[in-house]
Amino acid sequence: RREGALSCLSVCDSIFTMRRVVILGCLGALGLLLVVFGSIVAGSFDTFVDNIVKKELVLQNGTDIYKKWKLPPIVPHLLVYFFNVTNAEEFLSGSKPVLKEVGPYCYREHWEKVNITFHDNGTVSYETQKHYFFERGSSVGSEDDVITTLNIPMLTAVSQWRFAQRLAKLALSSMLEVLSEKPFISRTVSDLMWGYDDPLLRIAKDIIPPEQRLPYDKFGFFIQKNGSTDGLLNVFTGVNDMAKYTTIDTFNKERDLKYWKTDECNKIKGTDGSSFPPGIRRDTVLYMFNENLCRSIPLTFWKEVEEDGIKGFRFSPPADVFANVSIKPENDCYCVGGPPCIGGGVFNISTCKYGSPTIVSWPHFYQGDPKFLDAVEGLKPDAEQHSLYIDVSPRTGSPLRAQARLQINIAVPHVPEVKPAARLREIIFPVLWFQDGVSGLPEDVIEMLRMAENVPEVTKASLIMAFFIIGVVILLGVGITILAEYFKLHIPFLNPSIEVKKEGKVTDGKPTLTTKPEPAGHINPLVTENPESDIA
Repeated sequence: RREGALSCLSVCDSIFTMRRVVILGCLGALGLLLVVFGSIVAGSFDTFVDNIVKKELVLQNGTDIYKKWKLPPIVPHLLVYFFNVTNAEEFLSGSKPVLKEVGPYCYREHWEKVNITFHDNGTVSYETQKHYFFERGSSVGSEDDVITTLNIPMLTAVSQWRFAQRLAKLALSSMLEVLSEKPFISRTVSDLMWGYDDPLLRIAKDIIPPEQRLPYDKFGFFIQKNGSTDGLLNVFTGVNDMAKYTTIDTFNKERDLKYWKTDECNKIKGTDGSSFPPGIRRDTVLYMFNENLCRSIPLTFWKEVEEDGIKGFRFSPPADVFANVSIKPENDCYCVGGPPCIGGGVFNISTCKYGSPTIVSWPHFYQGDPKFLDAVEGLKPDAEQHSLYIDVSPRTGSPLRAQARLQINIAVPHVPEVKPAARLREIIFPVLWFQDGVSGLPEDVIEMLRMAENVPEVTKASLIMAFFIIGVVILLGVGITILAEYFKLHIPFLNPSIEVKKEGKVTDGKPTLTTKPEPAGHINPLVTENPESDIA
């Protein structure tokens, strides 16, 4: 009977041991599987989400993305600041020009893409139509404010004739005197913005070569811009390659410009600035084509920003984008009229502006050669106020905020043979600067970008933590149990089969039977182990 009991207990113990081995094996496999899942999430989750985002971004007629692309749900504003000349006569007598910044004059904009056509090669062509509406409440004054500035039509004529024969210069001088042209004029903001009649422009059509002839009878910095378009763009929709998403294929049906000295500088690179290909990193170099600059501008990472709870990257042109050829030799291709080239933080666009002596720079000569700033009074460059920047959502490439800032300067010539301009001297003369962009997004767009940028990151972090923590805890539990079994350590709830005897010795978990010791001495036959049956 004792041997049968031992055999039964041994079988039960074997079954129990096998069950524990199976359970530990299953738990170990589960823990390992969870850790593997965590590794897969860490390595592949971003790719999975990026593929979904890219699929949703493709420009296709009728989609929500297309509707927002066609009619952007944003409210851009154009802010214009004029440099009012406060000492015109003293400047003509040799003093530094003293400039007073007057502005902003604020214009609310309405953008809409028109003449949209999809093509079989994965591109779409369109024009962006812009309307401007003056906002008096956000402006420093009305459009009737008077500004004293350079007489740009006159200076354009003088600049174009500065290398002509002396007789031609004298003829120009006589014509300017007859027309009573002066180096400085006083005009209203409305005139300077949208155009005013100038008799010199009407006469110039008969005496200036066609390639240097302004296309208007009036002069204004934004003449015929209200309600017009910036040209015909053809961009990639992303249906075939998201790396080219919204990048420009052609501008006005041309893949290259014709203004500069090399093919590389004439290339039209990047986008129009309203969107960029998804998957932007800190080492990404973005390119933005600007028809006012007649070239593509590189944009490099500046700093991290956060807009409306969305983390983004701020990109801005590098400091050497308008640098001298001695500092950046590749800028030589833009030196059409030189050497010498201007450089030093300013850029000559006269070759694409009908030969007018137009020089662009960042506002207040920000990042420019100090000599330009020292030549005038009243300017104070500041990175936050005067830099061009675009804040982008890294995953989608969508702009969060953007401010395109540019200053218009005139390269004043010294042509003593032309009497009305004889008192002028060579100087890069600031005229105005403007800021064109978007300072915020509508709430529905913000929510959409939050979903694209923030939700995947939170989901990824949660999954990784859950998989790794649970998996590691299970693996640690299994490992400790196995070690306890091996070293015969008693750990409650992990290896209950190992028991501790009262004497402090640990058993190996095998069942043992003990028998009563036989009593020593005399045995009473009348006393049994069952007291109730005893005779006594």
